[in-house]
Amino acid sequence: MRVAAVVLALVAALLPASCSGRPDPAPDAATSQAGAVRLAVVGDSITEADSPDFDAGRLGPQSWVHHAVGDGVVLAGGWARWGATTAQMAAAVEPVEADVLVIVAGTNDVGSGEPAECTRDNLRRVAEVVGAQRVVLSAVPPIDAAPHLATELNVELEDLAAEERWEWVDAPAGLRQGGRFAEGMASDGLHPTEAGARVLGEAIREVVLDGGGQ
Repeated sequence: MRVAAVVLALVAALLPASCSGRPDPAPDAATSQAGAVRLAVVGDSITEADSPDFDAGRLGPQSWVHHAVGDGVVLAGGWARWGATTAQMAAAVEPVEADVLVIVAGTNDVGSGEPAECTRDNLRRVAEVVGAQRVVLSAVPPIDAAPHLATELNVELEDLAAEERWEWVDAPAGLRQGGRFAEGMASDGLHPTEAGARVLGEAIREVVLDGGGQ
């Protein structure tokens, strides 16, 4: 119970979730590179991070998306908010004209005690609504206050990816050391630093450009 309270405090003490906003795709950015992979993303604070205006495509360097786009990958749209659960994501997302959807989500679900099956259903809904041809589901980064929560969630997420025939990537593998964040990879035991975001973003970018092995 005490560990769960610590995790909840970490999540709640940051920035509150906002479910009222709807994302607007950035058509200029999405069409500026002919033949580029159009990327849609859905997530929480690990995705939004320090972005000045995520919905408008103004990304901060602590967002993994900042390190995944450019040179053949453009951000087509999506949704991300600090503190967001997968239920909030499923309620807020809209269709996006994208080639691939990347989801990094679930940390706030385990922090609030959301049942795993609910998380799985919410992520299915996210993918259905966004409507991208490809879906890439990533593992979540460590939760230093309760490492087992991230480990157990990632088992569920990998199983979901296999079940839905989505692409799975353990993008945070380079952030971990003994189940927790490696030195310099996290700002607070929950969120990646800029260096950590770069590791996460580059791992996701590699999968996005790989095209599912096609």
